[in-house]
Amino acid sequence: MQLTPSHTTKVSPRSTRRRSAPWALLVATVMLPLGGGAFAAAAPAAVSTQGIKAFRLCTGADNLTHVVRGTLDQTAMVDTHALHFSETPAHSTYNWHPAPEEQYVITLSGTLEFSTTGGENFVLHPGEVLLAQDTTGPGHRWKLIDDQPWRRAYILTPPGAAKAFVPEQGSYDKGGCQA
Repeated sequence: MQLTPSHTTKVSPRSTRRRSAPWALLVATVMLPLGGGAFAAAAPAAVSTQGIKAFRLCTGADNLTHVVRGTLDQTAMVDTHALHFSETPAHSTYNWHPAPEEQYVITLSGTLEFSTTGGENFVLHPGEVLLAQDTTGPGHRWKLIDDQPWRRAYILTPPGAAKAFVPEQGSYDKGGCQA
């Protein structure tokens, strides 16, 4: 006598999915608070100005360049139209000149002393950002004051485009620089 099963049990892909669904839910519940990437809720937009020191060069109503100290809004999105890199040997200098166009200059290496035609001086260190907007007038000058080359990234922005620069409180009263 031969036995033949009257019913064969097949495991369908659908039932496998049903059994694994609770596990997937558990994994998602644990992983989301740990930074679940695209599934994590986006934080509300807020101005974050801590950490990245910045200087803005601008031409005042007196046609002289002035410096405004501040920071960068790390949540700001800025329109750009070009990026390029440059390196200048240690101990170099560059005499009076305006910025060729509005640009961010991010210092990767080298420490510089800047002077403005408005009579102000400041030191720019690696990791700090210069927003050069003094495109008219006699401008500014700089000199490298350490033994490192000045390596930098230039990020060019359209004139008048919104910027990420946030001035220190009370620092816009310099020669009439526009905010």
